[in-house]
This record gives sequence, C-alpha cells and structure tokens, in this order.
Amino acid sequence: MTRYVLPVALLSALMLLSACGKDESKQDSRSAAIVPKPITKPDEPIPLGPLPRTATPSHYAITVTVDPRKDRFSGHTEIDLTFNTARKTLFIDGNDLSVKSVYALLPSGKKIPAAYAQVHPSGVAYLNFGETVPAGKARLVFDYDAPFNPSLAGLYKVVTKSGDAYAFTQFENIDARRMFPGFDEPGYKTPFDITVIAPGDDKVIANTPVVTDSSVGNGMMKWVFEQTKPLPTYLVALAIGPLDIVDGGDIPANAYRDHPVHLRGITAKGMGAKLKYALSLTPSVVEHLESYYGIGYPYQKLDVLAVPDFAAGAMENAGAVTFREQLLLMDDNAPLEQKRSSLDVQAHELAHQWFGDLVTPKWWDDIWLNESFATWMSTKISQQVKPDEEFGRERLISSQGVMRLDELPSARQIHNPVNNPDDIDNAFDDITYSKGAAILAMFESYVGPEQWQKGIHAYLSKFAFKNASAQDFIGTVAQATNHPEIVAAFNSFIDQPGIPLLKTELACGTGTAALSVAQSPYASVGIAPVSHHWNVPMCLSADGARTCKLVTPTTTQVALGGKCPAQIFPNADGAGYYRFGGSEVAWSKWIGAAPSLDAADQFTLFHNVDAAMRGGYGTAADYFATIKTLAPTAKWDLLESDHHSTFNIADSLHDLRVTGVIAPADAAKLQAFVRSAFGPRLAQLGLAARPNESPADALMRQYLVEILVEEGSDPALIAQLSKAADSYLASNGANNGGIAPELLQEALRAGVMSEGAPFADKVLAAMQASGDEFFIQSAIYAVAGASDEATLRKLLDMTLTPAIRTGDMRYVFRYMQGEAKGRDVAWVWFKQNYDALLKRLSSDGMSSTPDILNLGCDEKAKAGLTAFFGPKAAQLTGTPRTLKENVDRIDRCIAFKQAKGAEIAAAVRMLK
Repeated sequence: MTRYVLPVALLSALMLLSACGKDESKQDSRSAAIVPKPITKPDEPIPLGPLPRTATPSHYAITVTVDPRKDRFSGHTEIDLTFNTARKTLFIDGNDLSVKSVYALLPSGKKIPAAYAQVHPSGVAYLNFGETVPAGKARLVFDYDAPFNPSLAGLYKVVTKSGDAYAFTQFENIDARRMFPGFDEPGYKTPFDITVIAPGDDKVIANTPVVTDSSVGNGMMKWVFEQTKPLPTYLVALAIGPLDIVDGGDIPANAYRDHPVHLRGITAKGMGAKLKYALSLTPSVVEHLESYYGIGYPYQKLDVLAVPDFAAGAMENAGAVTFREQLLLMDDNAPLEQKRSSLDVQAHELAHQWFGDLVTPKWWDDIWLNESFATWMSTKISQQVKPDEEFGRERLISSQGVMRLDELPSARQIHNPVNNPDDIDNAFDDITYSKGAAILAMFESYVGPEQWQKGIHAYLSKFAFKNASAQDFIGTVAQATNHPEIVAAFNSFIDQPGIPLLKTELACGTGTAALSVAQSPYASVGIAPVSHHWNVPMCLSADGARTCKLVTPTTTQVALGGKCPAQIFPNADGAGYYRFGGSEVAWSKWIGAAPSLDAADQFTLFHNVDAAMRGGYGTAADYFATIKTLAPTAKWDLLESDHHSTFNIADSLHDLRVTGVIAPADAAKLQAFVRSAFGPRLAQLGLAARPNESPADALMRQYLVEILVEEGSDPALIAQLSKAADSYLASNGANNGGIAPELLQEALRAGVMSEGAPFADKVLAAMQASGDEFFIQSAIYAVAGASDEATLRKLLDMTLTPAIRTGDMRYVFRYMQGEAKGRDVAWVWFKQNYDALLKRLSSDGMSSTPDILNLGCDEKAKAGLTAFFGPKAAQLTGTPRTLKENVDRIDRCIAFKQAKGAEIAAAVRMLK
C-alpha cells in the first residue's frame, strides 16, 4: 500500500489562505500591485546586532535545488510571521542572495510585492513593500539563487580528489542567511519544513527523516523531509552528494525515552567502513547524556556526518551532527589520541542536543553557556564511557590554559555585549569554551555534583524547545539547589574578565586553626592589574579533608577545626578558577609534597608555580625545582602540549625557549635538564606499544617523546624516530618501524629535523597522495618544523592550491608558529600573499587572522603586526579584538623577559 503525503509546505499554505474564508481569484480582478524599487540606503539605522522586533517568524518552508557540480543553487523560501506593527519596510537577513521576487501574502490572499536589497556586507537586507503591510499574520515568499560559498560557510561545495562533488552546510554563527533569507539569530526558534531537489544519483541528509522522495525529471529527485522541532536558523543542516550511509542500528528505548532512536553514519563515497570505531561510541554517549539530564534524546533521528572539508571542528546541528573527518574516520590501528578525540568531540556535540538545541540562548551574548556547558559535559561523559582513558582532568588542562588569555588587559568577559558581527565572531573563543567550562566546574564543586545535576535538569525541563538567558540558567540552578548565594558569585565571574589571586596564610592557636585568605586580581609581571573583585567558591583540602567557603572581596577566615593541619592545598582537585600563593614556607611545603599529591593537585601546583614566576611573586628556582620534583610521577596530561590551548610543562618550557627568554647560549643546558628529568621514564616505557598496556602508558609515551624531541633535542631518540618514519613512508604505511602509532607524528617531524629537505619532500608527497585527514595534519606538523626557508615556503605555497584543503590550512599557520624560524618565514610569506589568501578564503574565511600569527617578543614584532593589520580591521571580521590581544601578548612577553630574564638564565645555568 502506498500512502500519499501532501507536502507540508503546500498544506500549510492552503491552511493559511482558507482560514480567512477568502477566494484568491478575486485578487486577480483588482488593479495590479505597484512593484517598489529596492532601497539600498535605508533611512533607518542598519541593525548590526539583533533585528528590530517589528516581525516575529513562526515557521519556514524551504525548497532548495542543489547540484553540487554547478556553481550556484536556487531556493524558494516561505516564512510565516506576524508583523508586530504595520510596516512599509522590514529588515531581514540575507547574504549574497540574488532575489528574483519577494512578496507578502496576507491571510486574505492579497499579495504585496516587495523589493529586496542587501544593505550591509554581513548580510543585513531590507525589504521595501509596495504598500504598507498591516499588523498581523502574513507570509513572506522569496525566490532566489546564490553561489556556493568559497569559505566553507553557509551552503558550500566540496570536490574531492576523486572528482566527486558534495554540498554541505555550516550555518553557525550567522551563515544560514547564505542559503535562505530569514531571521538569522538564535532568539527565533521555529519549525522548518525542508524540501531538496538534487541529482537522483546523490543522497540527501537533513535534520529529520525523509517523508517522500520522487523523481521530478531530468535526472533530478525531490526529497521532502519531516517537519523539525522548533530550531534557530543556525541549527538547520543539509548534506548532498554521493554519500555512504552506514546503518548504526537503533539506540533502544529506555527510562527517559519510549521509542528507539535510529543512528546512521554518513561519509564521502567509499569511506563508510572507517566509521566503525566512532559509531561504536555514539549509543553509549547518548545514553549517558540521557541519564545525566534525566531527559530523553529530543530529536527524531541521529546522523553523524564526516565532512571531507570543514572549517569547524564539529557542529551540533539537531539530528545531523557534522564533524571533521579525522574525528570519525579511522583505521583499526589509529592512535589513541585520535580515538580519544572522537569520543570527546562526540560527547561535546551530542551534549549540545540538549544544551543549545533543546534550550537555546536568546542572543549571542549567551552563546558561552552552550559552548562552556558542552565543553564541561564532554569531559564528564567521556570519563563515564571510557574511564580507563583518563578524561577526568581534561577540564583542568583547558581551564589552566585559558588563564594565559584571561590575564591579558584586553581579555573580554564571558557574558560579553554582542552588538555587531565582530562581537559575534569573538564570542567563539577560549574564554567562551574553556573559561566558561571552568566556572561551571567550580560551582558544581561548591554546591555538590548531585545538587548541580538537579539544577541542570530543572533548567532543561523548564525551557525545553524555548530560549533562555544566562540569568534564567543561574536563577533556576540556584533555586533548585537551594544555594541563592551563587547568583551574585556566578555573575562576578561571567560579567568581568580576569583571574582572582588568593593569597593564603595559616594561623594556628591553642585548639584552633584557620586559613586567612586575601584576594586580588592576578597580573603578569609588568602588566597593570585590573581593579576587579570576585565572590570566589574556594574549596581547599587540609590533611585530606575538604572544606568549601565563599571568599568575599575582603579577607576571609576559613575555620579548620581544632587541629593545626600539617598540609593545606588551597585549590582541592583544581576545581576553582583562581590562582593561589603564600609564604616562602608554604611554597616550600607545596613543592616538597608534589610527589605525594594526586594527579589533579600536581597539575594545579605546577600551573600555580609557573603563574607565580610569571607574576613576579615566585622564583625561577622554584619553577625548575617543581618540574624536577614532578618529573618522576607526573601523569601524561601534565606533559601534553599543543602550544595553543594548553600551557603545561612542555608548553611552558617551549614558551621560554621560542620567545628568547632562554637565550640560545643556554639552550643546551636546558635541553640536558629535560633529558635528565624525563628520559628515564621513556626508557622504562620504550617506543613500542606493549601487549595490553593501559591507555595512560600509551599517552605518557607519546608526550614524553614530544618533550624529549622538541625541548630535549635528544639526538639518539630523534635518530631512532627518523628511521621509523622512513620505514613508514617507504612502505606506504605498512611498516611503522616498530614504534607505537601514537608516535608517528613526532617521528615524521624527527625525520624532517634530521634529514632536512629531502625527507620533507617525501612527507609532502605522501600527504598529497593521502585522503586521511589525521595523516595530513601529522604531515603538516612535521614539515612545519623544518629549519630551512625553502621547505617552509614550499609548504606555505601549497595553501594557495588544492594540494591543501581549505579546512586544513589552519594547521599550516598554527604549527609554523611553534618555532622561531617557521614563525618568521610565515609572517613574511603571509604579508606577500595576503591578497591571494583573501581571494581563496574570502574576508569571512580570513576572520580573526591575527590570532594564528604569534610574532615574537619585541617592539619590532608589535609594530609590524599593528602596521599590517590595523588598516584591515574593518575588512576582516573579529580582527580588532584579536589584534589587541596579540599586541598584549607581545607586551606581556617583553615585560616578562625584562623583569625575569636574568633570573631565569641564572637558574638554567644552575640546573643539573
């Protein structure tokens, strides 16, 4: 039996017209409506923030005709809305759309034609109607076409090395307007009816299941999708092309959901088999999220898509979650780091299905709540799914790393005003993700995990399928946990930038013990501190007993009972977003106790010793003593390094070296120290994976190798790794030279370091032949560490060709900042090729560019950065803030080198 389903868009149109009891044929007998002229310079101010609340959308019906082999697509969009006041004009969002016709359809059947004009490069458009549209319900009807976007935003096309063509969407933050006109901001949540006309040989994925598919002739098919739940525009998604679709089965019904959820994996053609590991994780992630939230998965189906060229890391589109390929596609021998990333990012994006999708911010100033919550939640869920892979301290890694950004004078507050596209772009930074997650973790620690979970459930239940603000969140959680005091405390952390510094002093009397705590804003040496104060939820441990108290802006006494504790640690488990300090005696005790501290406290101790040295209230001698003391017992994540979002032992030493704080004349002494401190642990582990070894051992081996190669410059290790990398390339990956898979990336770099340009050429050739994004990233990392300019420029030149995909260009510039030679060559090349980069990426793809260029530690670097990017601030979205942040980084480095350089040099020369 074949069931005929009336297309929902047609059905809703008939309902709108028939509801008023009018016959549209009568409209034809009236005089022809006046077609107005477009207004390109409105008399009203152009809204660069929220659109004026002159109209409210309630439903979209969108039909797009897409052939990824062509350069343009076409669309027909109908928006049901209410005009809140009578209007002759209306602001709406649309970017690079060639609108052929637009009119307002009234319930009476009357059509009022309008003229469309884009009036701002960010995609603000203006409708000029032929006559005043009355207040009340109406439908806007658009016909248009548009180009596929070149910068992997909006609806864009990807042509793979095999020649297959695809179209994908990436709409967050304000790029839905590139595919359809509308009200492109998070505060408007409506149902969507999506119809796609595409080549019949292609497959089409959207947020919801297919209702019907049928031929429309000329080799084209029409797919009609089930209506979505209420969504903001940025969560709508499409994928079109010769896709592999892998059935992941049903996630069974459970206590939170009375129906199964069907799971599928989507890839480019021929890649579906590589989804096996990632898809094996997804059901468990969903079930753990449901258990924590106490709410079932809220959408009709779940697809996870591996996108072959993608600017973002992943995107939480409701029911159709997109990822970079390396996060989903992997072989059986994939390194543990890649597998862990798959779990972590899946947990992040699937956490969003509730926090961000089910409940959505009213405006971009609260997007931090989406991203910080998903960042915090991903650690919790990943640890539950794979407890042996030690995800529990991931939040610590990011929270300590973001403090380096948060201490800058230009640091923004978490809940930051968002008034224009620059502000929207800047909202997606480490302050939003990492600091926000750290604040959530701090308040969870203060009120207790069970109470916090209760508050989360109350919030999601109250605002399901609606919009909410940060104050809605904080107020609901405070009420549910019976902790009203956290409202003011929470706001003190989200409404101002910076980091509290808590100086502690233990006072013991007869039968009494108390800790005196005084707060001030942390500032790096040479940088004027901000005049901020906080209500800080402080949790400390005294001889292992945990005590929590809200530290106010004035000195606070924390009572510790009648016995004077032998050991106090001022930030138990590193849960608090603050730095601490104390007397020389206190520092000596903390450092001396380092080997006996648990992993989280070791991690926290090192970061506070490092911050004390950089803040001028600690010594270089204590810094190196702490590293030496921790080296035999530190967990792997204290060595983990990416020179970007982390700042652990390897990052800190790397920073001292590449900024010139440690002079080249002292480099050999520091390298010997690193080899002495960490070499014995690698010798014990070996370079080959052992049968049934723990994930912790595999990760420790990886990061020991990295610190010994990069900061220890270990010649024997470099030679051994280089030989293994040569075997790997010569065998086309069949022979890894006896090393663990986690070491391949560093082995390739070791080959470039030891053999130079000929080896780099082999790596680049293998990269171009590979379709594996993880290997491509590893190859770029390896060649970016070259010491000769010709090789570095060869890699840079490839970014202007299809040899390096658009989404992979980020790796080239990020990794070349890791060494002084690469940094300098990249800067010269970037200036010479700026126009060519702009042509390939567009101004949108070049947004926030200063953030990827680390330009040294002197006045010349600062002047060059300002001179080049200053005039381009209006051209590149987000540049004014990221330029100021990078100028502040250089100023901080200059001041630190001047204040502490001599002391650090002396300490290095004393190392043994």
